[in-house]
Amino acid sequence: MIITLTSIPPRFDHLGPTLQSFLEQTHRADEIQLWIPSVYRRFPDWDGALPDLPKGVTVCRCDEDFGPATKILPAARHYRGSSTELVFADDDQIYPPEWLARIAEMRKLRPDDVLATLGFQTHPEFSGTGKRSDKPRALRRWRKTDIRYHAHGAFLRWKSRLLGHDLGGPVRRVFMRSGFVDVFEGRGGVAVKPDHFDDAAFDIPPVLWAVDDVWLSGMATRLGHKIWLFANQRDPSAAQAEGIEGLAEQVIDGADRHVANQQAVDYMREEYGIWP
Repeated sequence: MIITLTSIPPRFDHLGPTLQSFLEQTHRADEIQLWIPSVYRRFPDWDGALPDLPKGVTVCRCDEDFGPATKILPAARHYRGSSTELVFADDDQIYPPEWLARIAEMRKLRPDDVLATLGFQTHPEFSGTGKRSDKPRALRRWRKTDIRYHAHGAFLRWKSRLLGHDLGGPVRRVFMRSGFVDVFEGRGGVAVKPDHFDDAAFDIPPVLWAVDDVWLSGMATRLGHKIWLFANQRDPSAAQAEGIEGLAEQVIDGADRHVANQQAVDYMREEYGIWP
């Protein structure tokens, strides 16, 4: 099992907590690869200086910047034709210690699917019929009625006042039922095989490069690879890097995140007939 991720220059000095969470997994990764392109489309003035990394994390280089999809596409190309397990994740999250072990357990049960712990359906938020043949569908918990989550939050607030310092917020288990989803969310971690992506995945249209979850999910789905989300997993917690140059709050090529996601969903429907 190889963990892969990418990052951007403004975050290089803030990768420690995320990388440390990978190194402290109860199921040890065979390798942790940080993929860095030769040039960045968003940071053309980058001087080429690489981040200092802890022992056990390897910098891998690629010629092209695929945006956030750089966390998996170059690795998938490198290992194409092999059965290597690639688990890609985000550089601004802290992953619970059992995260990789649960993915390894689920891989034994679902040997062919793309595996995720977070995701969403394209209907109704991005229109469409919502008709799907793959059952069951994953089911989210409604935050307002998540008693365990709110009780834990109340406990943490009480203990924070008692100790005199903030212990942070409660961690959610977002999904209550395992099942299929249209789109995985890389923030939760995603397990794939190299051949889940073909050459078309590297030819990302303008705007769509900024919404890698929809793009990569669509590329895998069009090849017949289903996305299975396994429920009751602890949500990763945000690291300090999350607030640094994040794409979710930015307008890229004239499109904000919702518009870019809609364009990516529409592209998949028109080009490949998926997610009707």
